[in-house]
Amino acid sequence: MKKFTLLALSAAIVSTTAIASDVNFTDLGIGVGVGTTKYEGAKRIANIDAIVDYGFQLDENVVGIVEGKLKAHDSKLQDNAYGRFEQRGRLGVGYLLGYKVAPSILPYAKLSGEVVKFKKYAHDGSYSASDTNLGYGFGAGVKAAVVPNFELGVEYLRTGHRFESTNIKGNTFSTSATYRF
Repeated sequence: MKKFTLLALSAAIVSTTAIASDVNFTDLGIGVGVGTTKYEGAKRIANIDAIVDYGFQLDENVVGIVEGKLKAHDSKLQDNAYGRFEQRGRLGVGYLLGYKVAPSILPYAKLSGEVVKFKKYAHDGSYSASDTNLGYGFGAGVKAAVVPNFELGVEYLRTGHRFESTNIKGNTFSTSATYRF
């Protein structure tokens, strides 16, 4: 189902890019992202992110975008006989550097810093730990303006965090819809 959703969104982006006029991906944008993250040694989780970004023109075809993402809901990473491990929210600030390969298509590279809260506890109450840590992310994606002021996007992001001296690495695949003012 997730692969089908990504495939359908990709097809929609490709088929509708001819409709959009010459856009520049600049100014304030507000949107939502939906995706999935798989951490090593944990189960796959769903992400719903609120997105705010600001794009600015660096050159005729080069665009820089500063982006903020907030995942406010909790996600269960592990739940077994010993206890539970959860991600209790995430805030990311990233920089996207893109090059317009067509008037309405912007592939980009992304670097981000993240603040993530993890919580781990035993079901019997004998152990509990919670910590908020800084992490990083790097990846790539594509934004497409399907109509003026409305963009759809797909993105891959590799993340790294630490919790209780353990490295937690994740792979995130997401889609987004953004309205640009």
